[in-house]
Order: sequence, then C-alpha cells, then structure tokens
Amino acid sequence: MAPLAAPESSSGAAPIGPDELASLGPTSRRRRRGSLADLFAFRNLIGVLVVRELKVRYKRSVLGLLWTMLNPLLLMVVYTIVFTTIMPSQVPHFSIWLLAGLLPWIFVSTALMQGLTSVLTNQDLIRKVRLPQAVFPLSVVGSNLVNFTLSLVPLLLVMLVLGHPLTPALCFLPVSMLILTVFASGITLAFASATVFFRDVRHLTEVLLQVLFYLSPVLYDVAQINAGSARTAWWRPIFLRELAFNPFSYLMPLVRDPVYAGVVPPLQTIAIAALCAIAALGIGFALFTRLEPRHIHHF
Repeated sequence: MAPLAAPESSSGAAPIGPDELASLGPTSRRRRRGSLADLFAFRNLIGVLVVRELKVRYKRSVLGLLWTMLNPLLLMVVYTIVFTTIMPSQVPHFSIWLLAGLLPWIFVSTALMQGLTSVLTNQDLIRKVRLPQAVFPLSVVGSNLVNFTLSLVPLLLVMLVLGHPLTPALCFLPVSMLILTVFASGITLAFASATVFFRDVRHLTEVLLQVLFYLSPVLYDVAQINAGSARTAWWRPIFLRELAFNPFSYLMPLVRDPVYAGVVPPLQTIAIAALCAIAALGIGFALFTRLEPRHIHHF
C-alpha cells in the first residue's frame, strides 16, 4: 500500500472570523485578480492559516508534531523489513536510501490530498470575506512544508546511527525543498479548483497517487531496470519512456542524491525539476484564478 495522506483536510476546522481575515489582508481594497502580488499581500494570512492547520491537525494528540517524525520512520521500518528479508535489496544502507525517497513523496502527496478540499471547507469564509481563495490551498502546502522540514530530523538521526557520512551536499536541501514546494503548490491549486466542480476528483486523485507511487522511483532505483533480467523484458522500453515523462523521476534525486550519495544532483536533473515545478505552478495558478469567480456558484 502506498503511503498516502488522509483525504480529510483540517482546513476550516478551527474558527477564524471574517474580521480577523480582513485585518490580515492588505489595507487597500483594490485588488488585481489573478496576480501573484495579490497573494503576496496576503502573506500574513497564509502564515496564520498554516499555524491553524498545524494546531488543528494535532489537536488532542498526545505526541503532536512528533507524528511528523514517526510516520516516515514507521514506513521506513516496514519497507526495510520487506526489502531486506522478503525481497532482499542490494542497496547499502537501504533504510536511508528509502527514507530519502519517501519524504519528498509524502510531502507532495499529502499536500495534494489535504489541499483538495481546502476551498470547499472554507466556503463560509469565502462567502463573507473578499480575498484570494488560493490562500487556502497554499496554507495546506505550507503546513506540510513544516512537517517535511521536521521529518528531516529523523532522517539525519538515522544517518548518524548507521554511520552514513554527512556531506556538504546536504546544504542543497533548501533548494530541493523550494522546488518541491513550488511543484506541490501548482498541482494543489489545480486539483483544489477542480474538486469544487467535480467532487469525484478527490477519489480519482487518491487512486492516481496509488498508481503513480509504483510508477515513480520511490521504492526502486532506475538502474535496477537496466540490470539483470529486466534488460530484456518487453515492458522495459515502455517503463523507461514513462519515467522520462514522470516529474518524480527528477524530483526524487533532489533529496536522495544529497542525502544518500552525498552529491548535488546533476544540473540537467535540477533544471528539468525546476521547469516541471514552474510549469506546474504557472498552469495551476492560471487555472485556479480563471475558475475562482465560478467557485462560489458550486459550493
């Protein structure tokens, strides 16, 4: 089973009044619809919504934010047992290699699944306050970025325990996180808008992520496809072509290469990953702002 986020989002669960929302936005009433500058003017509101997301998500939880660290660790333990006993892997320090791939996947997939319904769950506020609706999906991405950052702590601890070297390439991780955040923001905006019009998008996305998890190099290395009996398999050319067009083929190395291999990803990989992220944000934001005026008619 692929590690997917729970489809429920915490957006809208904690009460924020219309007056508070209005006070966190720009003082001027003039807005340029569809403008990134418009969103930047509401940066304080996005920050408040991120904090609210985190508080509500771990409300009445004994461990609270510690679950952010425990969740990937538990998944790592399960997959490590499977791939070291039942299906042995030849990758040294497999747990680190696996965790370095799981963390970016969990970040993007969780942000997407939780952000799908962020506009719908805040429809009461949207009816009362004039503000860019994109702040709600982006706040979900922001809260998951905080979780992603915290989840790097157990990864570093595992590296220390297993004696895996900590190299200067780890300084590249902030760039990796930026690219991943831009990509997650773009797809979350697009799917959040689509969910307003078609509620089935939520269920279709969950299935799509399950399939994409196994079609992406999260649990396996691309080099494995070019080795052994896989070299002559009939499906190899099709699978390699799919990987060439799969954004996660370029997003995964952004974290895995600095963490596991101790090197900065190749410039070509960084460039393609950045282009995928910018394209996702551009398309997602354009689609969201174009459909935003029609959202209220479909609540």
